[in-house]
Amino acid sequence: MAKKVTDIELRGIINSEINNALGYMGGALSNSRKKSLEYYMGEKLGTEIDGRSQVVSTDVADTIETILPNLLRIFTSSERVCKCEPVKAEDVKLAEQVTNYINYIFNKDNNGFSILYTWFKDALLEKNGIIKVYWDESQSVEQETYQNLSDDEYKLLVEDDNVEVVQEESFEDETAKAQMEVVKAIAVKTGEIMPEMPIPMLHNVIIKRTSGSGKVKIENIPPEEFLIQRTAKSIDDANFVAHRVTKTRSELLEMGFDPKIVADLPTSNNILLNNERLQRYSDIDETPFNDAPDHSTEEIELFECYIRVDTDGDGIAELRKITVAGMGGYTILENMACDNMPFCSITPIPMPHRFYGRSVSELVEDVQLVKSTVMRQLLDNMYLTNNNRVAIMDGMVNLDDLLTSRPGGVVRTKQPPSQVMMPMQNQTISQQAFPLLEYLDTVRETRTGVTRYSQGLDADSLNKTATGVNTLMSQSQMRMELIARVFAETGVKDLFKRIFELTCKYQDKERVVELNNQFIPVKPTEWRNRYNISITVGLGTGSSEQQIGMLNNILERQLQAFQLQGGQEYPMVSLKNIYNSLAKIIENAGLKNVENYFVNPDQGKQMVQPKPEPKPTPIEKIEFTRIASEEKRKLAELEFEMKKLKSHNAANVLDFETKIKEMELKYTTQIDSAKLKAEAELDKVIVSNRGKAFFAAEQSANKLSQQIDKTDEKPRTGQAQPGIKPGEQS
Repeated sequence: MAKKVTDIELRGIINSEINNALGYMGGALSNSRKKSLEYYMGEKLGTEIDGRSQVVSTDVADTIETILPNLLRIFTSSERVCKCEPVKAEDVKLAEQVTNYINYIFNKDNNGFSILYTWFKDALLEKNGIIKVYWDESQSVEQETYQNLSDDEYKLLVEDDNVEVVQEESFEDETAKAQMEVVKAIAVKTGEIMPEMPIPMLHNVIIKRTSGSGKVKIENIPPEEFLIQRTAKSIDDANFVAHRVTKTRSELLEMGFDPKIVADLPTSNNILLNNERLQRYSDIDETPFNDAPDHSTEEIELFECYIRVDTDGDGIAELRKITVAGMGGYTILENMACDNMPFCSITPIPMPHRFYGRSVSELVEDVQLVKSTVMRQLLDNMYLTNNNRVAIMDGMVNLDDLLTSRPGGVVRTKQPPSQVMMPMQNQTISQQAFPLLEYLDTVRETRTGVTRYSQGLDADSLNKTATGVNTLMSQSQMRMELIARVFAETGVKDLFKRIFELTCKYQDKERVVELNNQFIPVKPTEWRNRYNISITVGLGTGSSEQQIGMLNNILERQLQAFQLQGGQEYPMVSLKNIYNSLAKIIENAGLKNVENYFVNPDQGKQMVQPKPEPKPTPIEKIEFTRIASEEKRKLAELEFEMKKLKSHNAANVLDFETKIKEMELKYTTQIDSAKLKAEAELDKVIVSNRGKAFFAAEQSANKLSQQIDKTDEKPRTGQAQPGIKPGEQS
């Protein structure tokens, strides 16, 4: 059965882990990083000879300073370093808000660009870059002085929970006292009785105001201050990680530690004597020793340790934050549980199965050493060639004249110069040195991907084929993008996940911030149960110029499709699609606010309001009234004419029907079909031609009458019809 770790055992474990980590860091690792700093700063090689060339090539610094702008452009060209992508449809709006807010915390609450610059440069130069991200509960305290406050003002000030009175002074208001005396004197003369009034008091007060409710804080950690378990492969799987810093006794007291323990802690300057720290400040001759004149400003070495240890005896190691101070027998100042380690690490060249990778500096250091040596020898050779050695006949040449080299100088000789002086021949090495230097530059370009074309240093590139130059540029860009992808998928993504988690856990108050040019209330407590949002770091393909070219082609196709749609949205392209393309073009151009150039269609629709109809002028009102009266008159005349027409049509129809009845009596059997046809014809005529109804009907009737007469005339001819006997005719 597992047993609980005692405080003594815990101190022993902490001491052992710190000493092992210090030994790991202080050996070859520390020397390697110190060497990289020396090469970056162009320090002397240690092989210099007096009177000879001491030039040092700067390949390490040149390479790092070429890579760094490309990396920073990838991550900082947009205000959004990261993007939160939802995994559910209902999280789309939330993901947009989270994206904007965590980028706001990174860029506004913390200096995001400065953090990335230092972080990336540490990684390129010293194997690994380390940052620390945590929730900072520290509050700022400011002293304020107020004078001549009234009682109400004083009460309102001191009632604030964040205010502490340091010093106060109360006294009578002399102005009010004098006014009251005048009023009393007038009252005595007039015989009025004045009630006794207290004299108002004024207050001078000095207060301390505490402000700040906590925020996410991001710090760059110098590599020599970071300790990790020797066998760790990453920060997350390490059993021991620590941040080694120095704090004054005053700072330890402000952090809330026991004053009795703090007073007995021994001072230490070990971290100031670190090889890397000394090399970093070597050019400004920093004094590494702390000669504090005051006991409160004495510096003490502090270790903020994160260790997995079984402190409750359940057999499972828990992650705990244990703060210790002092040297040798470390004193435990704090022991508390924690969720995760607040560190994020990046390296440009990861080494599988180990924490520390390789720096870009390591790839170039030997090239810089050889180039410096060759350049020194070449310069020495050129100096010797320009100031050639001379063989002279002893006693025949004035040595002072000979050794004083000056233009037009005179050398006195006792014999003709050709007889007493003879220059000695020296072999030049420029024919061998320059190809070697060119080869070394090629080696550096092959190792790092930083070419003279990407640096813009090759004047002859214009004379070379575009295909060849583009191929070299593409290969260089691939190396840069690989480093950027490694940074993004390791440390940068972890950083923003930590920001998201800390905000959800500790920010319990609503905060109003400016996001997308709008002041929006943000309440991260609503996100606590929504950990299904994934964090992605956006890295574009190709350079910004290439992306702008592709986006311009896409925009052209969108506009063509929009024209085919007749300027209407959908089915293929909407205004939102076109706006997105324009926004990406502006973003890749390095411009921050898209709203300065184009309006989001969603917002534009809300902004467009129907224009109110203009109010008519008095003259226009009179004209409208006159026109309305005229229209009413015309309408009345039209209605009268319609009534007359209907009456006339009715009379015509009645007359026509009378004639039809007379015809029916005369021609009963023959008229039925014709009548129906005539009525139908009459209806058509009445509908289409109002005034001509009777005339048309009369014509139809006459026609019908003629047909009937013809029918009656046929039997009177006396001729029998075929197939009918004369007696059978009726």
